[in-house]
Amino acid sequence: MTDGLVLDIDLTGLEAAVAELESFPALLGRELTTAMESSLQTLEREVASRTPVNTGQLRSSIGHSIVSPFPDLVGQVGTPKEYGIVMEYGRKPGSRMPPVDAIQYWVVRKLQLSADEAESAAWAIAKSIAKKGIEGRHMFEEGLKVAEPTIQKIFNNAAGRATAQVNE
Repeated sequence: MTDGLVLDIDLTGLEAAVAELESFPALLGRELTTAMESSLQTLEREVASRTPVNTGQLRSSIGHSIVSPFPDLVGQVGTPKEYGIVMEYGRKPGSRMPPVDAIQYWVVRKLQLSADEAESAAWAIAKSIAKKGIEGRHMFEEGLKVAEPTIQKIFNNAAGRATAQVNE
């Protein structure tokens, strides 16, 4: 996964519930780890649905993992594809030219040009992108905005389940 984009999720209100359960670390760890996995799946789904598709490689590369176990629970959603950062943030005018091959494939599919025409068009498009830049798609940022309320609920429900088990 790429280290270029970090998005934090604010789990407001969860601190009090977690503090109550600190004396039950196995229970708390199990519930919060399950909540993290569910949250990461939710975020991955929202990001992937907003990821532009040319060949589908970028979208299919979006994945998640828990990178630090409980009690320092940290998860990530990302892509190992280097151009994921470019698609998220865009490309500034005057940046280096993007790879022509990827653009050529897009040109053949979208514009239905012959191979010779597609190569020429791809070069022109790549030069234009280098000169003018492109807007970012913000699929991670927008995916998080949509997923965050659900993620908040997932963690609150996990804390509630853990509390209920302690009070049984």
